Amino acid sequence: MEEESPSEALRRDIAKRVSRACLHCRQRKSRCDLDSSGKPGKPPCTRCVREKRECILGGSNRGGRRIRKNKIKNFTPANNSPGKDSEASSPTNSENRRVQSASYPGPVVFLPPNPPAPASASVEEDDTSISSVPRNPSDAWQCLTGIATEGTGTTPEVRNDHVRAEPTTFPVYNSLRNGVVSDFSNPTTGIRAYRLVQSCALDPETVWQLISRYAENFHPYLPLVPRKYFTRTALDAFAANEKHLLTAVLTIASKDLVDQPEIHEYCSKYMHELISGIAAGAECDVEAVEALLLLAEWEPQGLRPRIERVGRGEEDRAAWMHVGLALRSGYFIGMDRTSFRGDSYGDQESEARRRLAWASCYVSDRLISVRIGRAFWSRGPGPMTGLVSQDFPSLQPANEGDEDYAKIFQAMLDLTQLYGNVHEVLYSGMRTSNQMMLMGDYVKYVDDFRLAILRWKSLWGSLNCSPPMRATLQLSYEYLRLYTTAFAFQAAISQSLVKPKTDLQGQRENLRSTFKNVASMQDSRFIYESVDAAKSYLTILVEMVDPEKHLHFMPLRFYLYGIYSAVFLYKARSFGMMVPSEEAKVQGLVIRTTEVLKQASAGSDDVGSRYARLLELLWKPKSTSNPTKETPQSSDFSLQTPLPNPVADPGYMQFSPANDFSWLDLEAVGDYVSGDQISGGLLGLDAFQNASDMCQSGEPRSQSWQPSAWMGDMSSSLLF
Repeated sequence: MEEESPSEALRRDIAKRVSRACLHCRQRKSRCDLDSSGKPGKPPCTRCVREKRECILGGSNRGGRRIRKNKIKNFTPANNSPGKDSEASSPTNSENRRVQSASYPGPVVFLPPNPPAPASASVEEDDTSISSVPRNPSDAWQCLTGIATEGTGTTPEVRNDHVRAEPTTFPVYNSLRNGVVSDFSNPTTGIRAYRLVQSCALDPETVWQLISRYAENFHPYLPLVPRKYFTRTALDAFAANEKHLLTAVLTIASKDLVDQPEIHEYCSKYMHELISGIAAGAECDVEAVEALLLLAEWEPQGLRPRIERVGRGEEDRAAWMHVGLALRSGYFIGMDRTSFRGDSYGDQESEARRRLAWASCYVSDRLISVRIGRAFWSRGPGPMTGLVSQDFPSLQPANEGDEDYAKIFQAMLDLTQLYGNVHEVLYSGMRTSNQMMLMGDYVKYVDDFRLAILRWKSLWGSLNCSPPMRATLQLSYEYLRLYTTAFAFQAAISQSLVKPKTDLQGQRENLRSTFKNVASMQDSRFIYESVDAAKSYLTILVEMVDPEKHLHFMPLRFYLYGIYSAVFLYKARSFGMMVPSEEAKVQGLVIRTTEVLKQASAGSDDVGSRYARLLELLWKPKSTSNPTKETPQSSDFSLQTPLPNPVADPGYMQFSPANDFSWLDLEAVGDYVSGDQISGGLLGLDAFQNASDMCQSGEPRSQSWQPSAWMGDMSSSLLF
């Protein structure tokens, strides 16, 4: 007998160890006999021949999580040659790529909706649940699921339905259009199976019109929706695969349709149901995160149970909740991994979409926290790896002459980083902020931030983009200037109040005398710049932004930044730092702002009109002769506020050191203009004074003071 060569023995030994099986046998966890065709190792197997099934050979799963994605992309089984066998194995390779891409070091992440086929799921269970040790309860649950599936020979039922057992019913709307009755009696798939169409609340033509309206007017300010869905032929795919995102688009696009309010009502009801499902733990993918981010930017009125005639910050509260839900959902499906380029999740298009959505989560989280003066929700990995416009291919111009949204987004991402740094350093907590104000070491931070903001302007200020997009960058820049330098304004107030004082009148006179000569103050450059930034913001808003064509469709934050700026100027005026001529100019600027906000509104209950009414109530001169208090619902806005003592300036409300509200707390501003005032201690001013008194005497200045609910959040921002 001829002796076998070492190389032949090695090949024969490897052939024995290679485990090959068809998908059906692998699912059953049974031995696969591939010798029935006479070609060893080739399908069909004996079981598939006997059961008359299609026999597809599965790829190798050895290596598990250690296999890198770039190797999987180019992987072809060694025994498969181009042609019939290669075609038979391609579905398996695609499924393997999907399974392996979801496996990476770190916490186990649930796969998104529409999971792989049962065969692929079984492959993953065979590869991960047996060969690895559970690291958390989620891993253990998946192991138990795999064992139970193996024992029964069946796969668990996967439900991607986010609809309740008794879904909301919608009245029949517009079923007769142009004399043609729409037939929805037999919905199949695509747009016909979409809830709002299936229930006859909308028809496909109305859905397409709303999508087109959204793409033209709203999409440029936050381009999260894949542009492939802005073609009529993709309507079925949009409805079938992205119902959260589609419903958000329809809800936003219909929010200002005054002539057809029922459309917005139907869309809002369904959107509310989907959001409730996400909050209750229903499976969701990146499109649900995108939908929540879009809602946080525009906050349709239909999602709120009640609308006040005067804006009181309800939109901020709703945006805070939607952004928080988006962040938690994004974390759960592993979107934070996209911050690191070497950790791919799936194909390039899917990876780029997830990266854009997670970067948008980062932006929204920082901006909503800055808006309302609260700590960040997200403390995990952000886009700190130097993401640039090339990392967002879906935003790059498709044709010559198109808007380069990728560069605009990169500019906003860099500016958001500055927003976050200012918030973390200057507004990290009331105790820390108060200490910096007393010690004076905030000056170096404010100076450094001012230089960084100027560098951003020199880099991105000349970016070539359309006027409305340039306006959004300029407005964001001006508000960041205000947010940074306003800290020094508050520090000057706090330092003045630490000095010995007798009563409220003495504090008032001390502050007025201090701020009437701002030029002699140590932080005069910061105080002047804060007022200049607020005035610059309102000037851009009234002179560079068309209220009906652009401001009407801009995200909510640009409205509220303007409101904050106007409230800040009111507070600065109250401290007596403006001479009469400057005060008159500022008041005229605020009046023009209210007019622009009204022009940008679709109705009296729209966001612009409601906050214009708030500014009118705040800035309108108040009479001191009649203490009768009227409600904000008065059509002529002639609100009378009770004044306990005559004041030297009878044209405005009674001045107090705290002025009874924070410039970032719109709800407190609403209470102030409605006459529902409370002591300045609510805003933490007394807490600061008490703390300083305790440092000096060892005892609290007032035993009767009690911390308020507002004081419970130590990360709140300004006191004035």
